[in-house]
Formats: sequence, C-alpha cells, structure tokens
Amino acid sequence: MAEPKPPSLALAWYMEEPSLIRWLAVRLSEAYSGARVELLGETVLPQQMFDPVRGQWLSNQVLAYAMLLRERLAAWSDALLLVVGGDAYVPGLNFVFGQAMLGAGVAVVYTERLRPEFYGEPSDEELLRQRLLKEALHELGHGFGLEHCPNPRCVMSFSNSILEVDRKEPRYCSRCAKKLLENGVPVDPRYVLPG
Repeated sequence: MAEPKPPSLALAWYMEEPSLIRWLAVRLSEAYSGARVELLGETVLPQQMFDPVRGQWLSNQVLAYAMLLRERLAAWSDALLLVVGGDAYVPGLNFVFGQAMLGAGVAVVYTERLRPEFYGEPSDEELLRQRLLKEALHELGHGFGLEHCPNPRCVMSFSNSILEVDRKEPRYCSRCAKKLLENGVPVDPRYVLPG
C-alpha cells in the first residue's frame, strides 16, 4: 500500500506574532511529511466570544468560528489551525490550552498560558515555540481523529497543567503515528517517539 500524500494545512492567527506563526508553519510541514501549509493571515475574532469578566475567550465559540473560516477560506485544506494570542475556557474548565473538533480537521491553540511570563518567569522564545508546537500537534491530532493517549511522553497525552505540557515531547508515539497514517496523515519519523 502506498503512503498517503502529505496533508494540506491552513494556518490563521489572531493577536500573535507573525514570526512565531511562520516558525510553526515550517515545523508542521516537517511533522506531517512535507505538508503544504498555507498562511491565511491574521483574522479578527468577534468580540462577543470574549468574556470580559473572566478575561478569556469562550473556546467553543472560537472553535465554531474556526470551522467557518475553514469553510469560507480554506475548503481546499485537510485541516485548519487557528492560533490565538490569548487565554480561553470551556464551561466546566478554568482554561484550555487548545480545542479541536475530533476528526473534523479544525483546531485552535491559545498561547497566553504557553508563555513563561504567564507564570512569573522570564520570557523564553524557545520554550514558547516548543510549547506551541506540542499543543499544535496535539490539537491537529484531534482534528485528524486521534483521542488522548495514555503515554505521558506522547504529544497526544492530556495536559492539565503547563508542567504536563513541558513533560511530553513534540512527537507522537508509534501507536498514534500509526493511527494518523491509517487516517491518511503521514508523520515524519523525526516526529515519532522511538520504540
């Protein structure tokens, strides 16, 4: 059986540094075996999705908006990732690092809690990049049909805190990589955990 062609990804952002997004686009292209990653540009989120009392975006609404973006601007894509420079929550949770529609090719990642400064630490661009990559791979994994993984090193493991994000690697375990391949998404071996 021939390996499937790399996926096509659309990448949009809101209130985030374009240089960070360009860096992420290169990493995602690598991770998904030469995926075509097209930068859609900065978008504007409707303010009614923002809860001013909490100072957070309502992620369910942002995710629905990302689905509309994909339908209107990136119907050609296998998935769309929206990176939001802010914080978000879903009812029942104080915050989320990201959210995706399982198997629907739509995902959102929020960067505020990925920044060391959020925790009173000095700015660290490399640490932010690694955290963003992990969360992007995680949420896109959901978008491509993966559920959470019990392997704490796998990028698909659930993260309830930034410590858990830092503990996992920006790579899929072999089981998750195999499921992605079965779903038509090849993963570069550099982004698969050994063993």
